[in-house]
Amino acid sequence: MTFVARSVRYVLRKRVRTIVLLIILTIITASMLSTIAVSRAAQQAAGRIEKEAVGGFVLSSNLQGSMLTPRGGGMVRPADVRRIAQLPGVDSYMVRQNATADLVGANVAKVPGGDDYDATKEQQFGNAANVIGTNDSSKLNVFTSRTLGMAEGRHLKASDKYTSIIHEDLAKANGLKVGDTLTLKANAYDADNESHSTATVKTTIVGIFKGDSARKVSSRAELTANTIYTDLDTTRDLYQYKDGKEIYQDATFVLSKGVDVEKTMDAAKKLPVDWNNYQITRNDQYSSSMLHAARGVRSMMRGALIGVTVSAVLVLSLMLLLWMNDRRQEMGILVSLGVGKPSLVAQYLTEMVLIGLPSLALGWLCAQGMAQWLGTTALHSVNASAAKELSSMGQVGGDLESSMSVRTLDSLTVSVDGTAMLYVALGLLAVMLVCVAVACMPMLRKSPRDLSEIR
Repeated sequence: MTFVARSVRYVLRKRVRTIVLLIILTIITASMLSTIAVSRAAQQAAGRIEKEAVGGFVLSSNLQGSMLTPRGGGMVRPADVRRIAQLPGVDSYMVRQNATADLVGANVAKVPGGDDYDATKEQQFGNAANVIGTNDSSKLNVFTSRTLGMAEGRHLKASDKYTSIIHEDLAKANGLKVGDTLTLKANAYDADNESHSTATVKTTIVGIFKGDSARKVSSRAELTANTIYTDLDTTRDLYQYKDGKEIYQDATFVLSKGVDVEKTMDAAKKLPVDWNNYQITRNDQYSSSMLHAARGVRSMMRGALIGVTVSAVLVLSLMLLLWMNDRRQEMGILVSLGVGKPSLVAQYLTEMVLIGLPSLALGWLCAQGMAQWLGTTALHSVNASAAKELSSMGQVGGDLESSMSVRTLDSLTVSVDGTAMLYVALGLLAVMLVCVAVACMPMLRKSPRDLSEIR
């Protein structure tokens, strides 16, 4: 009788042991499948975030330097931006220019209750919106990170003049749509409006965007709905910049594909620019929190998989050692009949495989629901840990950029695919080999005569 036939007969005859081993292998399989599926989902999420992130760097004012606006904003000079833009490998650049403007013939959104401003501030800034001028709104981090997205119309581009894109809430509240005119008037009370300009600019709405900050706001100035993006001509005219006095909040440089960010940043630092008042950073600060969450989940699952594998080896080895002790008489009879040790080892391994095959199917069924639950739980744990660490560092504002800087993964979509099944099947086979080897070790150390004498 072959070792396969003996294995089949034993599995069918010892039903209780077969069922116990099937349950244990199913639990092990489901656990391994779930951890591998979650780990792969986290890896894919991290890869997607890195792919969507704009490769490049940001030029901004050094917060420790003297080149800051009265409100603490950036003072990046256009001449310095153009100088860096000439570096090899720089594909394009996007600048931001800030202004505060009152809406003419329209009203800003307000926080629930509407008591965020006192009487003086209400009179000065009650209908003021944050205006951000740019030469390419599609490259703004709020859009590249998909925190915001276009609902209608198009993005702003460098050739635009007196155009704007507004939030869908502001559009709905004021009955505005793409193609309508939105009039802006420079707010003379803004500290950064050093010329105290009250210039009025009529803009054509070319797009409507959607999305919001996930954090609680404390005033209407932090509401995403009260942020309006315009072309640079609009913000220049609002604040009536004099020749040579124009400034930007910051400038983002996008590199060509394959260009090394660090080397390009090093080259930029060698240019004749006043680096005492500037700082240059990688343009991945808004994706770092999401990457940290994805990598945290993957690290957690890697540890869980190691724990499951070690536990599986210990439990199965102990069970097989106990069962092998009960099979001494069987081994002695088989040896006396001329069955060799390799055939016995092959029999025990085949028994494990015969039970392991249905456990793979049952484990796959269990993992369908378990994997998603595990992924959601792990992500929640990582995000909770990050939130606790953040709270110990102080309060973060509710405005869009503050929210983006601490944004983490909202969800993780987990699926058990064929690749995960293949990994688990190979891993389970490796576990079986180790366990059978450990359980058979006492037998393999005995001579054929000693085994044949065991009754």
